[in-house]
Amino acid sequence: MTIADNLSLLMQNHDDEPQAAAEALRKIAELDVPTDQLGRFTWLVDHVIGEKFDRWSEAHELIVKVISRHASLPQPALRHAAVAAHLSGNLLAGMALERHMTQDSVRADQATIAVRASAISFSITPARAVDAAVALLSIVEGVEQWSDASGVDATIASSLNNAVSALLELDDETVGHADVRVAMIQGAAAARTLWHRAGTWVNHERADYLCALVFNRIADYANALEAAERGRQLIETNGSEDVDRAFLLLESARALIGLARKAEGVGRLRQAETIAQGWDDEALTKWFDEKAQPVRDLAG
Repeated sequence: MTIADNLSLLMQNHDDEPQAAAEALRKIAELDVPTDQLGRFTWLVDHVIGEKFDRWSEAHELIVKVISRHASLPQPALRHAAVAAHLSGNLLAGMALERHMTQDSVRADQATIAVRASAISFSITPARAVDAAVALLSIVEGVEQWSDASGVDATIASSLNNAVSALLELDDETVGHADVRVAMIQGAAAARTLWHRAGTWVNHERADYLCALVFNRIADYANALEAAERGRQLIETNGSEDVDRAFLLLESARALIGLARKAEGVGRLRQAETIAQGWDDEALTKWFDEKAQPVRDLAG
């Protein structure tokens, strides 16, 4: 198998067997990783060795070992290398890597925000949720300082998606903290703004889905319904995306039931279930059922 093949396999199964994935990445670090594979390699090292095992010094060392063999580096590799440097405590190395990112329509402040947003997305734990939420709000404030498209818009949007999604999974008490609630709302809104600058219509409707998830999580059902229906309308206007449509329908159903419009909510739930019945992907069906069950419980 080639390095590209190995990395493709790791992208698929690293969450199932993180220890084996970490060992595979250590072996790959001894080889000459092609330039076009550096983005995937550095992300995997950050995610597996850094985030999952909290071994950021090792992550930084492995990435430096690999990227030092290249005269020039793609933006994703620079960003992931900077994240590992910062989270391992090597501030100067991280700042130097950020400086190298200032190309392709990326200013110095934008490079810094991109790295910080990515670092935050790797750093959310129950114990650090409030600190991460406050840090996330600083990212939102930074993004609001520029209105023109930049070379890191999609990157920051993706990091905001990941960070907000991680906050959504925390317990009710943590999610109920004022800073966490505001960070989820503003983080999802900022991601939506960035995706509208840098993404496709699919990114746009998925940004609306994230907004719907956030509002339903904090029981703001009116805004949840608006976001879910907006995303669904984007699909109907632009093309076919039945998987996304099914999940948006679930969020509409949840919101409608929360608004005491149970009959309409049950109708949306049934529409979502009808779509899901046509899937032959076991993992996708299982995920749908996990998301649908709380709505079914509410529907009675």
